Amino acid sequence: MRLTLSTVATVSLLGFVACGGDDVSTTPDASELPAWQTGLPAAAVMGSARGLTPARGIIHLHSPFSHDACDGEPRPGGAVDEVCLARLRAALCVDRIDYAALTDHDDSMADEDFATLFAQRDDDDLVLVDGRPIASRIHCDNGHDVLVSIGGENPLMPIMLDRHVTGTVAERHATYNADTPAAVAAFHDAGGLVWIPHTEQRTTAELVALAPDGLEIYNLHANLDPAIRRGWLELDPGGAIAAVAEFADTNPGSPEPDLALLAFVEPSLPALARWNELLGMGLRVSGSAGTDAHENALPILLRDGDRGDSYRRMMQWFANVVLVDAPGDPVAIEAALRAGRMFVVFELMGTPVGFEVHARAGATTVELGGEVPADGGYQLSVTVPTLYAPSPLLPAPSIRARVLRVDASGVTEVAAGAGPTLTAPLDQIAAYRVEVLITPHQLGPYLGRLGPAAADRERTWIYANPIYVVGRPR
Repeated sequence: MRLTLSTVATVSLLGFVACGGDDVSTTPDASELPAWQTGLPAAAVMGSARGLTPARGIIHLHSPFSHDACDGEPRPGGAVDEVCLARLRAALCVDRIDYAALTDHDDSMADEDFATLFAQRDDDDLVLVDGRPIASRIHCDNGHDVLVSIGGENPLMPIMLDRHVTGTVAERHATYNADTPAAVAAFHDAGGLVWIPHTEQRTTAELVALAPDGLEIYNLHANLDPAIRRGWLELDPGGAIAAVAEFADTNPGSPEPDLALLAFVEPSLPALARWNELLGMGLRVSGSAGTDAHENALPILLRDGDRGDSYRRMMQWFANVVLVDAPGDPVAIEAALRAGRMFVVFELMGTPVGFEVHARAGATTVELGGEVPADGGYQLSVTVPTLYAPSPLLPAPSIRARVLRVDASGVTEVAAGAGPTLTAPLDQIAAYRVEVLITPHQLGPYLGRLGPAAADRERTWIYANPIYVVGRPR
């Protein structure tokens, strides 16, 4: 997240942290609440179906091989900042991330030997294909394993590369910084997929010309950055920073710092519009959410002793869940990303259990990202998820789902409800995608003096990738 808080905003934040408010009369007794859970459960708790297991991933993530990571000093004296790297590695483990698609800027990613970019430490393993490393595996102290792959973020965002693009170091830089169909082809040739970062700043014509494999339908940096909020999202420029200030308060009765996302998260309407336009044109493109973490925006320690922009905090907020038959296999994960067999979940609002979307006709089942004929008698089936490990001491969330048909005429809601299941006929040529919405009442008691109001607003919890209906309609 290449975000530098302005001097005024930083001073305001620090001032709020130092002073805080005095009215704690409405603050619930923290001793009566279940302890706030730092980190996430294993993705497997979401539930498997038809031999497919969920794997939680971060797409768009920066390491000390990005020039602006680690408070702008990722390579002090030329060597990797081991403290910053250790925080990144620990966060991947605590949040039980199954795959981390690193996307470093060409400075200094393009200058390094490819194998160096895995930043192996301790007992990490390299995953080899034809004798070449395509991923590394971190073995966590909690028994979890994390797959780490290499990519870049400049105008384009190649992910899960098998090697550097061809050429000299100078030619690598030029390719990584290019924004052309030729660069897309070069990244494909290097074994990667090509994503579009910051879709909110793209036109539909640009995206059609580039023909990416995927694009960001949400980006955290965009949701925070005053310039992007004003210029592209049509939001109050300083609104996010002002809202986050409440969560930086260290005084008694202050809200749980991890819930800061509730203060500013908004759908990226321009990015969603571009995605819908491409889907309506009949194009196949996967949607993901970009964490864009650098640990370079808010170095102050919050009440929980963690940085405001810590890797751990930001990667707990949302993830890209792929459905695979081999969760530890980078080839299987890449195939699921390419196929669109995935969904975005804002896991700060809870880990979903039992969420399923598939198409069925008789004994035939088609998964997310697949296609069915319009005259094949297929029905879309949605299982509305429940919340993982709800506490009886907390209010229950309200959860509902909706099915959207996306075609050349636009976006139409064709089914909606709280479930437990929804169905819709797949009888028109279109892309059918599902969104799950949640009103996370269970988070209200952790908001301290702010009160529960921020938790009583309905928000998007899940964006599922589409199932495509093709052929001649009946």
